[in-house]
Amino acid sequence: MTPQLVDAYKSKKGNNVEFILMNYDDSQKGMDKYMVKSKINFPGLKNGERESNYLSKVFEAKGLPSLVVADANGKVISSGVGGTEISKVLAKIKTLK
Repeated sequence: MTPQLVDAYKSKKGNNVEFILMNYDDSQKGMDKYMVKSKINFPGLKNGERESNYLSKVFEAKGLPSLVVADANGKVISSGVGGTEISKVLAKIKTLK
């Protein structure tokens, strides 16, 4: 899923769309390593910030991997858990302006 997400970000960068990684590695070092290895070029929540962050409270992950698309007001436009559902969410991202 990560390569498709990185590609989707590249295609939407600057189009009023923002991506934020909420990684569930046990350590910050693990998250940083994953982001570099996967060439993730969008922001990620630091490991210690997850639990206290507004996004974590509003968009609770129901499983891994999860992907949530929300508008500027926080309304969920699309969401999914697992490969098939996430593919549908990625397709939705492509339609955003």
